[in-house]
Amino acid sequence: MPLLTGGFFFCLDQILKFIAHGKPSTAVYLVKPWLGWEYLANPGIAFSFPFPNAVLIIGTPLILIGLFVYIGKIGQRSIYQVFGASFIFFGAISNLIDRILFGITIDYFRVFTAVLNIADIMIVLGTLLILTGTSSRTEHNIDKTEQV
Repeated sequence: MPLLTGGFFFCLDQILKFIAHGKPSTAVYLVKPWLGWEYLANPGIAFSFPFPNAVLIIGTPLILIGLFVYIGKIGQRSIYQVFGASFIFFGAISNLIDRILFGITIDYFRVFTAVLNIADIMIVLGTLLILTGTSSRTEHNIDKTEQV
């Protein structure tokens, strides 16, 4: 299920990026200028912070390998951690594809002062899920220790 869910959002993100990249001048707002659809060619990382593209193209696979090593070493993984790893993986791969093909990440959702994409949301959500799964597992282990 985590792979299907992550794969679905990966495909949706790629379709929306294709649409945004094909019509960069199109902007549609639910609440102008705070919420809507707006193309942004993001050459940097989060919040358009400048960062060398070559470092990101090389570093992203290394970070993903590190993530899988970490998840693999966890003895009893929670569903949060599995979904989190899936979301981070698919989100990072989606943004990596943009960087390899275009040298930028295609963002399209305007939310207040930020423009982001589904891949960005997947990475943030995945990180929160892993942290939640780790903390709930730790609390569960603490509860078992206290009962002994």
